[in-house]
Formats: sequence, C-alpha cells, structure tokens
Amino acid sequence: MKQISKYFLTGILPFLFYACYKDNSTLGKNPITQIQISLPEITDAVVNKEKNDTLVINPVITFQGKEKPVTYEWEVNYEVFSTQKELVYPCSKLGSFNVRLKVSNDDGSAFSTFTLNVNSPYEEGLMVLGQNDQGEGSLAFMRKYTPQEIAQGKVESFVNNLFTLNNPGEKIGKNPTDIAKRQKQILISSSGEGKIYYLNDKTFELEATVSAPDIPDFKPVAMNIPDGGFRTASILCEGGKIYSLAMLEFLVMKDKKYSQPVIMKTTFGFNLNDCFSYFWDSTKSQLLQYSAYYTTNSLQAFDNQDLVTFFYDASSIYVITRDKTDPSIYTKTVFSQYIQNVSTKVLDIKQQAVLNVSGTPLLNPFSPVKVNTAFKKLLYASDNKVYSWFYTGTDMQTTPFITIDEGTVTALEQSPDGTQLYVGVYNPNATGLKGSVYVFDMDSGALIKKYSGISDKPVKLFYKKKN
Repeated sequence: MKQISKYFLTGILPFLFYACYKDNSTLGKNPITQIQISLPEITDAVVNKEKNDTLVINPVITFQGKEKPVTYEWEVNYEVFSTQKELVYPCSKLGSFNVRLKVSNDDGSAFSTFTLNVNSPYEEGLMVLGQNDQGEGSLAFMRKYTPQEIAQGKVESFVNNLFTLNNPGEKIGKNPTDIAKRQKQILISSSGEGKIYYLNDKTFELEATVSAPDIPDFKPVAMNIPDGGFRTASILCEGGKIYSLAMLEFLVMKDKKYSQPVIMKTTFGFNLNDCFSYFWDSTKSQLLQYSAYYTTNSLQAFDNQDLVTFFYDASSIYVITRDKTDPSIYTKTVFSQYIQNVSTKVLDIKQQAVLNVSGTPLLNPFSPVKVNTAFKKLLYASDNKVYSWFYTGTDMQTTPFITIDEGTVTALEQSPDGTQLYVGVYNPNATGLKGSVYVFDMDSGALIKKYSGISDKPVKLFYKKKN
C-alpha cells in the first residue's frame, strides 16, 4: 500500500506544478520585449585610450516589442562601476580592462562587451622641467607620435602641469634643477626643497621621495645617473658639495673622496661595468674623476690654465682651457675616461692641441651645452644665440649657428638620433607662460617647429626614449 501511494504522488506532482505556473511568454498573455544595444562610440572590439583621458559612451537602446522600463549596469573588470545609462569612465590607471554593459527589463537582459586598453601617453617624448617667477617647479611633456599616427591626424603638442595632474596635492617645489632616467623611473631634483623625486616612467606617478634632513647641504643641482642598473650615483649640490645617492635604498651619503667643494658643473659617462663622474677643483686647477673602481685627477696638466668647459664623449673626456698669461690661447686636451692609466698612474692623454679660434668664444663652464655624437658637435648657448663647434677638429668658429628671435636660451637637448636640436627659451616679457621650445635641424640649423608659451622658464630639457 505504501508503494502505491509513493507512485501516485510521484505521478501527480508535475500536474500540480503545471497548475500553479503563470505563462507570461509570447504564447501567453504578455509578449516578451527584447532589448538591443548599440554603442556608437565603439567601432572595434578593443578601444585604446590614454591615461587621464575620459571614456564617454552613450548607448542607444532599441526594443523588439513593447517598450518597457530598463535598468543599466556598467561593469569594469567584473566590478560594477555605474548604474547610469551614460558611461563616464576616467582612464586613471594603465592596463587592459573588460567592460560590459548590462541592460535589463522585466523580461530579461541584454549585454554588450569590449576591451579597454589604457595606455601611457608618456612612452616617448620631450620633457620640460620649468620654473615660474616665484621659483615653483612644473613639468611639461610633448609626446612623440609615429608617422602613422601623424597621418591619422594626431598633432604633437605640449601638456603642462603633469606632476600635479598625476600626483594631486603634490608639487615639485622651489628651484627644480635636473631630470634623469633610470630603467623604469624618472628622477627629478629640486635644490630648493632638498629632494629627489622618483616617478613611474609610464604614469609620472610619484613612487618615492628622497631627502636628507640630517644633511642641510643636500640641495641637488645635477644628478649623474645613467639609464642602467647602477645602484649608486654622484649628486652635485649647491656650493659644490658632492654626495652619493644609494638609489635603491633611497639613502644620501657624504662623499669621503672629495671633501673640497668643486665648481657647479659636472658631466658623466658610463659603460656596462662602471660610471665615470667628472668635476673641476678650481683651487688646484684639476679635473677630478670619480667612479666605483678608480678615482683620479689631472695632476698638474692644467697649471696656469683657466677652465673653459669639459664634456664626455665616446670613452673620452674633453677639456678646453685658456692660458692665464695669454688668454687668446685655447687648448683642447682629450683624456681616456679614467684620466690616468690604471697601472702606471701616468696621465692618459689621447690628444692635446692648441685651437685656432676666430674671435672670443662665448663659452664658459656654466653655458648650456649639448654634445652631439652624430655630427661630433658641441652645441652651446649664450643669450639668444646657439653656437656649434666640431670638437674633433682644432678650428673653433665663433659665429652663431642659430639666433633666437626673442628671449634667452636656457636649455638644450637633442633627438635620440641626433638629427634635431631642441632649444628651451625663456622670454620674461611674454604674457602667460614664458617658456618656449624651438626645434632645429642639427646639421643645417634650419628652424623646423616653434612651440610658444608651452611651459614656465625651461630649466632642463630631457628627451625620454621609449623602453
């Protein structure tokens, strides 16, 4: 009897459920309304935007059947971002994101998906470290576009105030001085703040700040930091003080090798194993070389000589001096990178020659300079003029290579291939932003492009190459 009851209940249950089901399908009383989504702004499965852009999408919703109220749900990387119809998404983080729109009514839901790539707008281009009339620092950047991107209508232009834009509430501070790149970071120094800022090289977001409250003289002016895996670097500070920076530990150390202050000029070179920093001791008329393995100087090579300038190129350090007794005599001395032979300690002089100079060169240790290895030119500036000297020869011309139409040249930089010269110009009489950048052909000196009023006074130009 129990078994008969069991089979009876099993057979009758489907009929009971059927009697309770209310049919609202198209076969019933209420037809289903189907939703269709169109995203006019999205023309591909992958959308590319740059960091700090805003992605705005206004979906077009149509219905098959009677129109019914709908709800919206935008997901970004599988998390609900908005329940508004219009998507306004700030592209504040780099990466690849799955984006999905879900539109629902009482009958069901429809979906539309695509991939959003947020790319760095700072991959490659020209950086301008600026300073306004109050001494406050700023950062501008002009992205380098490929010929294909330019053909698509993209125009190279400067964007200003990038430090603050990418680091709300932060600022470079007083008296910015230098820019360097080390692998995946950009470093910016400020002598007024006594700090070095570490920025992510793709986002310009602040990752670390180095200061030395226990060393009041740490006011960095120039950073001898190669773009490589070196862990320590020489930092030249105000007053000619030299300090060492442990770049991974964010630690500033006093330099024990050079306690005597040097002049406010330095340069450096490097190879796979070592980095060579150079300074000038005016009390001894000596060029100083500092590296991890070997510390040397020029001994008495420049007795009775005044320094004009020094610069590094191709494993050699060039020194231009002027005779104290007869200032019309200029001499070029070329040393190997270590200055002295490692074994014998004898000066390792590759070349020494008296220069044929027409007139008086307006070159001094503090002139804005740029070494162009492609054409073997030393570019240097004075007032509104830029001069060019083929430094492998012995003839030094003193006629201007370039003359700027207004303002004073404050910084020089070049393209990675050395074919273009970037000239930073400050015009104190300009209204608004007083810094401009001129682009010239390195060979002929012809003006290629002029970007007026794009930054504060250019303190440093730095071309950031793509990793």
